[in-house]
This record gives sequence, structure tokens and C-alpha cells, in this order.
Amino acid sequence: MSSLVITLTACLILLFAGAGVASACCRGGSGTARRLLWLGWGGGCALLVANALLAQAPPFGNMRHVLCFFPLVLVPAWYYLRRVRGVELGGYFAWAAALALVGAMCMPLQAGWRQMPALQSPWFVPHVTSYVVSYGLLTVAALLALRSYAGEAPARLEAADAVVRLAFPFLTFGLWSGALWADAAWGRYWAWDIKEVWSLITWGIYIIYFHLDAARPGWRRGLLLVGFAAVVITFLVVNLLPKIESLHSYAS
Repeated sequence: MSSLVITLTACLILLFAGAGVASACCRGGSGTARRLLWLGWGGGCALLVANALLAQAPPFGNMRHVLCFFPLVLVPAWYYLRRVRGVELGGYFAWAAALALVGAMCMPLQAGWRQMPALQSPWFVPHVTSYVVSYGLLTVAALLALRSYAGEAPARLEAADAVVRLAFPFLTFGLWSGALWADAAWGRYWAWDIKEVWSLITWGIYIIYFHLDAARPGWRRGLLLVGFAAVVITFLVVNLLPKIESLHSYAS
């Protein structure tokens, strides 16, 4: 099963990278890129099942599991934006999915992982899923902000704004559900744990982003990048750096 998980992850990286290249080669996206994105989503479902069988538990409780889950939420989000908002961002979503899976390949399998008592909660899956959706979308928004420096800034930033507006309700639900989960697990809604603090900082940065005048695109673009830096700190740094004490250390 371990070999299957590694093989599936490597194949998915190639699939999503291929979708990113195909999208870049055809302005506005291409049928090949779209097919590869959906094929990658199907492969992501298989990877989810393989991770669950390997861990003998819902595959959301360690960093590798969460990174492997990113493609499953990114592809439907791409499809929603394409069909409902008319924004074609297949290449950006493909590269974001590939980036998450590359990160997963750098993490240990943790085949013997089991749920600790604090994770045995009905809030577990919705809380993690909401944050994965929001973090995946905010990664795409950051990629668009970076790409805007190379040209077509108004169009790129308008697309990034649509992505952030889709991400923010999930980010808010993640913060809210985390507080309710903390009260159930530890008897208090807020403990000023380092991960909680950075989650709040991240949320606050995007609140400021929404209140910035749209006529100041440079400031808004800068906040998209600062917000993504806060996402990276919240999601990765506070979990992976040694000597950081956190109630959320089980996520490492």
C-alpha cells in the first residue's frame, strides 16, 4: 500500500503539471488541460482511499494527508469559477495542485498514524476540509498576483479577487469551527496557541484586503502576497519548525 500511495502521488504530479503546460500552450485553456484536470481529480480520489486504507483512519490528520487532499478541492473550485464566474484559471489550479503534491512527497508516510482523542470529533473533517479549500484557493490567488507583474495586471487581479471572494467564507468557517472544536476538546474556545494566533492574523489580512480601495491595485496585490505568506506560516511553519510548542502539534 505504501508503494501504491507513492506511485499515485508521483503520477498525479505529472498529470497536473501536464495540465498546467497544456493550459499555458493554449490561451484561455484547452480541452486537453481540462481532461487532465478531471483525470487528476479522479486519481486524487483514489489517493484519498489509499491513504485511508494505509492509515486505517480518515486521511486528514497529518501534513501529508492534507496536502494530498488539495487537488480534490481545487478541481471543483476551478470548475465552479469557470462555469459560474466565466473565469478560466485551469493552469493556475493545476500548478497549485502539483505544488501541494510535491510537498506531500517530501513528507513521511506516517503509515502508523492514529487519531489522538482530540481529533475524534465530528468537527474534524469539515474543519480540515474548509481550511484546505480556502488555502488552496488563496494559493491560486497568490499565483495570479505574481503573474500580474508580468503583464495583464487588471485582468489577473480581477481574477484573483474572484478567487479570494470564494475562499474567504471557507476561511471564516475554518476559524469558527476550530473555536467550537477547541471548546469541545479542551474546554475553551480560544487558547492563544500559536496556530490559532496565525489563523486569526491570516483572516485579518484578507479582511483588510476587502476594505482596500479597488483603485489601488498595487496595495491589493501586495496584500494578496502578504496573506499567502501568512497562510504558509499558519499551515506549514508553525507545524514543521522544531521547538514550537502547540496544541496542534498532532498535525505535524
